[in-house]
Amino acid sequence: MNLKYILFVDDDEMNRELFSGAIEDWNEKQEGAGRRFVPEIATSYEEAINALDRYKIDCALLDLRLPQAVNDRETPAIGNKLAKEVLYSQGLPLAVLSGHPGEIDESLRDLGLIEAFDKGDADGYESALDWLADKWHMMGTLRAAKSSIDQSTAEVFAKRLWPRWSAYASLEGSQEKLNRIIARQYVSHIADILGLDNEVGIGWHPFENYNVPALFDNRAHTGDIFRLEDGLWVVLSPQCDMATQKIPNVILAGCAPGYDRWLENVETLSTSTNEKAREKASAYFRNLVNQNLPASKHFLPPLPGEVEPLLVSFGNIKTVPLAELNALLNRRVASVSSPFISNLVQRFGAFISRTGQPNLEVDHFAN
Repeated sequence: MNLKYILFVDDDEMNRELFSGAIEDWNEKQEGAGRRFVPEIATSYEEAINALDRYKIDCALLDLRLPQAVNDRETPAIGNKLAKEVLYSQGLPLAVLSGHPGEIDESLRDLGLIEAFDKGDADGYESALDWLADKWHMMGTLRAAKSSIDQSTAEVFAKRLWPRWSAYASLEGSQEKLNRIIARQYVSHIADILGLDNEVGIGWHPFENYNVPALFDNRAHTGDIFRLEDGLWVVLSPQCDMATQKIPNVILAGCAPGYDRWLENVETLSTSTNEKAREKASAYFRNLVNQNLPASKHFLPPLPGEVEPLLVSFGNIKTVPLAELNALLNRRVASVSSPFISNLVQRFGAFISRTGQPNLEVDHFAN
């Protein structure tokens, strides 16, 4: 049986009974498909947080007018607070089921991710469950990914953190600093473990080349791609100089969309049953991802939502004042993710620092 654990939060007993009936009906209809929601019910913000801490929850369905704790006054602010906790602290899909769905926080509504249902509608509960069930595959993938992260976390602890704990002992007086350092150690080691190219590793998908949106909300960063009036440009200046604002200007390189025979080879790899044709197309893509290109060029996969790749031209560069670029963050379309930034910057450094050699006149070798 394929189970998904759903947190339902409502302080009204009748609404909890209606939900229990709706979920029993939904489970009965899905029995043939082998799917089943397992409910965890809470009556307040406090109970909901405790449930999120104690159980592995896959999704949540929340009322908006909730009390902070049992017997407290109901306010939509508490429901919105809980919704943000579920989304940003727990990373779970959620829906709102309320008699006042218009009270959902504007910042949550603007995300375009959270659906609000009216519990006064005859099919409000059923519609909310169906909407969450549409995310069944996503919930399963998230649970599997978290399990993989948990396993890697345990490996990091056993092999790297616990044996070296004495090195952190001097920081135990500053708990906040120690928490940050340990969290950073976990994240960096797990990223290295999961990202290694080895016999059990999974090849990177092209969309992993980008962060969308960019990681830094309030400033430009190395690898950011901007759509300016004269086309697409990628930031090449060192991130340390940009973060500390030690440089007045930022270096950008032009990005030209498209590459010769790209769409033709995509079609071959997608549809052809001819092994020789597929191998030829595979070799075409391997040359690009391995950067077997002129020194002045760098390949980037298609941006999310686009079909053709980008070719960065190190021979087409310009500078923009850092303050001006930071004022254009609304024109930033993506950012090259950290595992791919170093190769981009190294290739630019190699191109820009090459000295070449004076042009010896070959006819003089005969004299």
